Amino acid sequence: MLGLAGVVIAVAAAAGVSSAFGNAIRNQASPNWAGWVALPQASSQRLANHFTTVSGSWIQPTGVCPKHRSTFAAFWVGLGGYSLHAKALEQVGSEVDCSRTGQLFSYAWYEFVPAAPVTIHTVKIRAGDSVTATVHESSDRVTVSFTNNTTGSIYRHTRTMRNPAPDTSAADWITEAPSNCDGAGHCKPLLLTNFGQIGFTAASATSIGYGGRHTGAIDDPLWNYGEIVLSSNGSLHYSPTEKSYALPSLLNVDGTSFNVRYGPIGPTGPTGPTAGIGPTGATGASA
Repeated sequence: MLGLAGVVIAVAAAAGVSSAFGNAIRNQASPNWAGWVALPQASSQRLANHFTTVSGSWIQPTGVCPKHRSTFAAFWVGLGGYSLHAKALEQVGSEVDCSRTGQLFSYAWYEFVPAAPVTIHTVKIRAGDSVTATVHESSDRVTVSFTNNTTGSIYRHTRTMRNPAPDTSAADWITEAPSNCDGAGHCKPLLLTNFGQIGFTAASATSIGYGGRHTGAIDDPLWNYGEIVLSSNGSLHYSPTEKSYALPSLLNVDGTSFNVRYGPIGPTGPTGPTAGIGPTGATGASA
């Protein structure tokens, strides 16, 4: 099987609140993330001190494999990893990779950064399957679950994270160009697979504070939320010189779904500063 690149830790630094869009964070550009992120508001600590759960569903896309080039595309939900100073990220999702010989690979995986990603062999997926992914945190215990709704196969795994502790400062719904890193921690995003378009649905997050728990959509009033554009050139605007580019749509009316389109086509909103990149690793164990 093709060697797989790891999934990168967060790359987007908070860009500030846009007054014209309430608690919407201005759009940001990232070299490897495309999608939406939610952050607790300082004014909502009673019910939103940090997140405990993130969930989302999508239809596994296929990919168009170029000649003699390896490409990679990961689709996932996760907790944490958004800050440039983040030391952890808990995530689970699926991937569409192309080998240099034109072979297409679809599979599920999870990762507790800084540990290496793990391929989930017990749940098989292929293009057109409906899948649901969830990450849940309780103290230092994190549970990831991945369900193939089409076949009924379910995978669930719990791990204790103590050094570093789980990062629950953000909820993420992301399409990603995974990265390769060297021994010094220098990372470079890989070429993004042409996946066409993917739709995230049933997106929700649960937060907790001293007053209890609260569950809401991506644009829930208790947290800030923002859109991230994947741009290998570091720009919000597509350029013909882009090696990888993916553009998320605006949220639907109830804030629970959006699309991410490979390439330059699709609506976007207000713009803001660009962001950097963090470390990643290579795939290790299997599940």
